[in-house]
Amino acid sequence: MSTLMLAGWTPILVLGILFLMVVYFIAHKVSRKTLYSVSFILSLICIGLVIYSIYFVRGWDGLGYLFTAVSVLAGTWIGTLMGLLNTSKQAY
Repeated sequence: MSTLMLAGWTPILVLGILFLMVVYFIAHKVSRKTLYSVSFILSLICIGLVIYSIYFVRGWDGLGYLFTAVSVLAGTWIGTLMGLLNTSKQAY
C-alpha cells in the first residue's frame, strides 16, 4: 500500500474522498432537487475534463487529468447515493 501512495496517487485518491465527504454532507443540508443539480453539474465538469484530457492534452499529462476526473466523478456519485440512502432512512 505504501508503494501506491508514493507513486503519486495520493492527491487523486484524496480528491475523490474529499468530494465524497462534501457531497455527503451537502445531501443532509439541501433538498433532493438541489443535490441532483449539484451532482449533475459536477458530473458535467468531470466529463468535460475527461474529454479535454483525451482530445487536447493527450499523453501522460492527459492520463493524470483523466484519473483525477474519474476519481472526483466517483466520489461525487458515491457521496450522492450514500447521502440519499442515509437521509431517506432518517425520514421514516
